[in-house]
Amino acid sequence: MSTHPQEHAHSERATYFKGLTIATIGVIVLSFDALLIRLSGVGGFQASFWRALFTGISLTIVFFGKNRKSAKAMLASGGRTMWTSGILWGLSGLGFTLGVQTAGAANTLVLLGLAPLFAAAFSLVAYRQKPSFVTLLATLGAFGGIFYMYRNGFGGASPTGMLFAISTPTLLGINLAFLRRHQAMSRVAVSMIGGYVGALISLVVTGGQVAIPTESLLPLLILGLFAIPFSQTMISTGTRYIPAAESALINSLETVLGITYVWIILGEAPTIDFIVGAAIVMISITANSLYQARKRNNRVVA
Repeated sequence: MSTHPQEHAHSERATYFKGLTIATIGVIVLSFDALLIRLSGVGGFQASFWRALFTGISLTIVFFGKNRKSAKAMLASGGRTMWTSGILWGLSGLGFTLGVQTAGAANTLVLLGLAPLFAAAFSLVAYRQKPSFVTLLATLGAFGGIFYMYRNGFGGASPTGMLFAISTPTLLGINLAFLRRHQAMSRVAVSMIGGYVGALISLVVTGGQVAIPTESLLPLLILGLFAIPFSQTMISTGTRYIPAAESALINSLETVLGITYVWIILGEAPTIDFIVGAAIVMISITANSLYQARKRNNRVVA
């Protein structure tokens, strides 16, 4: 009896868990974003500029250090595809900043939960990749949990503010689907480009007024040199192994973990609404992951 079907199923399952682990680790680290920005005492485009600039610098060192002889050739061969993804990274971060400023944190965080739906829709329309029905259900569950957390502060924003707020999940979802399609593309290079794009736009918008107190630089330095480069590279790499919609769904954990870190480090206890909403998000993501793993396990043919 051939063991090839069993081996293939094991390979699929192992690949899925690999992507799930990589993406989850990336989101766990990314979730320190809110805490470190809070600790810096700086917000808006000033924080966005330093966060993005340090990210670009960090990944430049990593990229050229790792690919000393082939770095220029890799950037040249990546061409429009690499720059498209990098620009999408930069714009999604900028959209989040603008959304928080103009529509408020509640509106922006709730709408961010729609990223898996945009990833699924773009994958279907552009690449004819049909999304998992269970993943879509889990996305609605996670979105409902996030909405429950912020329902009291949701709404009341201007149309322009809501447009900025919805741009983040749209751009993020499209980019994750784009990265899923172009799996060979350097994730470090893409995130490096995204850092410089975000920094350049923030610099232009502020008219160069990005100076901040020296003591505020340390948290943003940690964020830009270590947390963001590592997390973006991991989340991007995860799309090589799992569908874009699932990667975006796991990204919903950022909302839960970010507030949890603030609670642990700064002692700001979450509300009952947050605890209930967080439980819904966690159950939705866990249920989907268990289902997807079991589905791959059941593909074994005797």
